[in-house]
Amino acid sequence: MSRLLPGCQRVALVLAMLGLLPGPDGFSVQAQAMEVAVLLSEAEGRGQRFAEALDAALAPGMHRLVAAGVAGVQADAALLGRADLVLAVGQAAAEHALRASAQPVLAVLVGLRDVDRLNGAHPGRGLGALVLDQPLERHLRLVRAVLPDAKRVGVLLGPDSVLQLPGLPGAADACQLQADVHEVRQPADLVPALDHLLFAGDALLPLPDGLVSGPAAARTILLTSYRHRRPVFAHSAAYVTAGALAAVFSTPEHVAMDVADLLAGAAEPSAMVRKIHPPRRFDVAVNRAVARALGLVVADEKALRERIANGGEQ
Repeated sequence: MSRLLPGCQRVALVLAMLGLLPGPDGFSVQAQAMEVAVLLSEAEGRGQRFAEALDAALAPGMHRLVAAGVAGVQADAALLGRADLVLAVGQAAAEHALRASAQPVLAVLVGLRDVDRLNGAHPGRGLGALVLDQPLERHLRLVRAVLPDAKRVGVLLGPDSVLQLPGLPGAADACQLQADVHEVRQPADLVPALDHLLFAGDALLPLPDGLVSGPAAARTILLTSYRHRRPVFAHSAAYVTAGALAAVFSTPEHVAMDVADLLAGAAEPSAMVRKIHPPRRFDVAVNRAVARALGLVVADEKALRERIANGGEQ
């Protein structure tokens, strides 16, 4: 099969055919073959990785994927206007698709805060998303899996991630943890919030946010947590490399396989839009040097993934 975006040239990847797929109730439903326009935010990088992985993951003979170029550079306006579904890879691609096309848009490799802003800027549009943000309970299951005796987790929120506040109590209860929550509204609030959360809690969970996830904030979080000798549970492998104890995250390849599942089970584009889909597939990273420095014995990543799938229990 040809790769999806070699040089961002438009290529047909899959012949459009009809197929029988199991529906949500266990019965078979007739899936409608769709033309799916794939629009990138940039020509290289993680968007290209996603596109190539989707090419490999999508079941043959189902939908027709067509490269629509790069947002703001060489986007194919005619294709965006006629495709059954626009698959927008990244925030810039989603913004371009919502402005340039009236077709349903599924955004990927975006965060919850990106989707909230896009919906605010384009009310009433057919926008769906498969976000990178992990379910809150999955984050807390990782804490439980790594620290089975933990009782309190400090959760650090910012102006964007405060959207997740309503879901925290239920997720914490499900993991038998108490979540101490502190919202940071400006950079000067960060250190006082950290001192409070790290003094009282067994661990710190900073959720993805424009204010508390930047490089400067991450350095402050890691240095302050190390001073308090409390582990940080993060949302990316890079954060773990920088000094967090562990993280749960989804790669572009995970997202591509999840999108392939959505496309395989979609009877029509409306089944995927106006919904926010969390990532189903995920991975775990652990910083072994940080674990040793904190005197912690942490299971291997495979065991941690299994514990998370089983509710975080050992």
